[in-house]
Amino acid sequence: MTHRKSKIENRKSTRPSTLDPRPLTLILLLILLLQVPGFSQLDAGPNDTINPGIPVTLTATYGLIGTGITTSEDGVEGPFPIGFSFSFFGNIYSQFYIGANGWISFSPNENAKGVDDVFAIPNSNDYYAKNAIFGPLQDLNPIQAGSPYIYYRTLGSDSNRRLVVMWCQTPFYECMDSLMTFQIVLNEGSNTIEDHLMNKPSCPNWHGNAATQGVQNETGFIGYSVPGRNATSWSAAMEGWMYTPTSADSFQIAQIAYNLHPITPGEKINYRWYNGSELISSQQSVVVTLNETTTYFAYITLCDGQEFVDSVTVFVIPYIPNAFTPNRDGLNDLFRMVGIPPENITEFHFQIFNRWGEVVFSTRDIEESWDGTSAGRECPEGVYVWAVYYKENNRHTVTNKGTIQLIR
Repeated sequence: MTHRKSKIENRKSTRPSTLDPRPLTLILLLILLLQVPGFSQLDAGPNDTINPGIPVTLTATYGLIGTGITTSEDGVEGPFPIGFSFSFFGNIYSQFYIGANGWISFSPNENAKGVDDVFAIPNSNDYYAKNAIFGPLQDLNPIQAGSPYIYYRTLGSDSNRRLVVMWCQTPFYECMDSLMTFQIVLNEGSNTIEDHLMNKPSCPNWHGNAATQGVQNETGFIGYSVPGRNATSWSAAMEGWMYTPTSADSFQIAQIAYNLHPITPGEKINYRWYNGSELISSQQSVVVTLNETTTYFAYITLCDGQEFVDSVTVFVIPYIPNAFTPNRDGLNDLFRMVGIPPENITEFHFQIFNRWGEVVFSTRDIEESWDGTSAGRECPEGVYVWAVYYKENNRHTVTNKGTIQLIR
């Protein structure tokens, strides 16, 4: 006999999204004290070297983009590709299914669709999910505004791949202001399972906050749970667990260091860029124009919970040359811009104009320099105007101009 939800009007989460106003130095100190593994996952990009006044685009990246899954209430979706062969209770699988209420399975579990019960394992009831990993099983509501809340992605390369399935800021069915974030991770080769809980709050208003964290075989006669978490009331934060198969029918469960695997859960990630204590952008990319060497810090807040940080330094060559001597002596013979990384450019145009506004040099090759000639002839001494225009990968358009004196 299964319990069906009464159709109660759900309350929409109104959790505010705010920026931390504290000075950057204090934030960094707190991170060090708390030993947050921030620098291991967020990448603020490579250091760069530019001329003064040349705009440069800084872009922060966090992992690969996860595939979002839209599900029905208490639904079961799939199959989806694991990306490698995975052994679970002695059987080999290449596909998996996602249960809306916090579990994945290697079987369709048709009878489990529409069931919100939180049950203890092992359990062979026809209506309960089997051949499954519960990480944890709790009645969730991932069909609310803001969906998808569930994402997956296979990371790594041959023999060292992992499937990451993530529930991010997922509301409970009844406690709509309580959001759960966790990952179930399958590891290639070792066939171990990781379970990382960023936040599993309490929801006493529904099923008495009962939740199950563990694994169950395809018959429902064999199951293993984390101690104290088998259809019982509990909460957790920043925890990691490892399930290691010791035979075809048994697992060893041990606590491990908490460490989310980096996949980007749609738009449930907030970016912030700081110059010292000054917030300069809340976008993934920011364009800066510098006259002196500066270090920037990129922050992300993932799933309204964990924060990561990384830094990037833009080194500024003290000046843009305002003169050059193209006399083929090997010294100061060429003029070009410094600090426009070719791999970041989709369009590029660099031009030199004489005093009458005529184009004497034009190139769309980002590596090409001006040697002081035009149409094969040496240009006369004098002051010339240069202009650069380009678009980088995120389609930002950048322009700049100045003068250069040709000396013979």
